[in-house]
Amino acid sequence: MIRGLWFFLQLTILVVVAVWLAEQQGAVSVEFHGWLIETSAGVLILSVVIAAALALLLWRVLRSVLGTPHAIGRFRHHRRRNRSYVALVKSLAALASGEGVAALRHASEAEAIGEPALAHLAAAEAAEMAGDTARAEAEFTRLGDRPDTMMIGLRGLTGLAERQGNLEQALAHVRRARKASPKSPWAAGKQFELEERSGALDQAERTLADAARLGAVSPADSNRMLAALLLRRAAQAADAGNETAALKDAERAHELDPALTKAAILAARLLARSGRVPAAERILASGWSAAPDAELARAWLALTPKADTTARLRQAERLLALDRFSDEGRLALAEAELAGARWAEARAHLSALSLAAQAMPRYCHLMAYLESASGNEAAARGWFEKTLPTAEPPPALLTSAA
Repeated sequence: MIRGLWFFLQLTILVVVAVWLAEQQGAVSVEFHGWLIETSAGVLILSVVIAAALALLLWRVLRSVLGTPHAIGRFRHHRRRNRSYVALVKSLAALASGEGVAALRHASEAEAIGEPALAHLAAAEAAEMAGDTARAEAEFTRLGDRPDTMMIGLRGLTGLAERQGNLEQALAHVRRARKASPKSPWAAGKQFELEERSGALDQAERTLADAARLGAVSPADSNRMLAALLLRRAAQAADAGNETAALKDAERAHELDPALTKAAILAARLLARSGRVPAAERILASGWSAAPDAELARAWLALTPKADTTARLRQAERLLALDRFSDEGRLALAEAELAGARWAEARAHLSALSLAAQAMPRYCHLMAYLESASGNEAAARGWFEKTLPTAEPPPALLTSAA
């Protein structure tokens, strides 16, 4: 409706202007090369308007004729681009279905598009799926040589080299990626991982510190990753007989990640070996508060002589006192009580365990031992059978039984 009103408004304006021009008085005389033209002012103005409209129409026709080759080229370019996008979609669909050869064929067709980055990426993934690692590496290299797709290409080259077992080449690619994008979380984490796997632990520690300083790795992740690295270095130092360096790294790893059980156990073992049992207990108690664990319980009890059942019982009671609601603490105390032939106390602590703990094979083993020691062999055999892995009978047996 609005468009209709606008049309009538334009028509009204045109009529008003035409009537106004017809009503204007006055004459115009033009002499040009011996020609004398005399007319009214309104006719002259109308003639000028018509001439201008004809000139504009002629210019548009001329421009259309001159632009025809360009329009044809643009049309062909758009058609070719659309066909390439269709080929790219087919390549991605083939990748999703695991058809590497078909995906590579469609990706090759898609390389004709004006922006070939996606086509190269699809071709690289398809070539790797089809087993053509040379083609995959070439496609990822093309992406890595472009400033706008450098990280995509380097990430692909890193993964390709890593899957081929070439850690040195993978490190070269990821270091180039970190140089191009120092704050990239992927590049920082991958460089740390590869350096740690290759045994360059000191370099990995420096890489992690630099990444944390730039904000590429969060403080929590940095502490967790560094703790794991320090634990590995501490274990290597302990195996080499350098217990001083091993203890330093193990204690630092425990400080960074108290829930890292192996770090607390290693530090406690080294402290106990050097005669610093109270310090070993403090580290194990700290780890127990962060994450109660059966290995921590065994390390805690190992601080007393194995043959001294009374001392072990007291040690287990001290462990349970750290967290009286801990199932692991109750299990450790029950084990110590069974070792000391305290059957009633062991049964009381085992019965106080949660339902989740009572479903553990460890609980069933303890109950089997307790019942056997109490002379109830049938009950002991029942508890022991619960620890055996269950297996579904073959379908043929089920059919015959039916």
